[in-house]
Amino acid sequence: MELLLVVAFGILLMIGLMFAVSSEGSNPTRQQMRNRIAFNRWKRKMIRALKVDEVLAPFIGGLILIFFILVFTFKLHGVI
Repeated sequence: MELLLVVAFGILLMIGLMFAVSSEGSNPTRQQMRNRIAFNRWKRKMIRALKVDEVLAPFIGGLILIFFILVFTFKLHGVI
């Protein structure tokens, strides 16, 4: 448990330091603005692709149903 807390604290510290170094209180550079625009395009494209539609919703529902059947079977036979 302690190791997990130390690792989580280290990751948070690294993220905080990266944010502090990258911003430095000044305006973003041209490369940072280009990267932000490219990331926002990619993010919009991924959100559009992952929209719940007539194909994705039954698939996710089926996965959830299979998971619950599996858990119930394991409980029934004493595995869990």
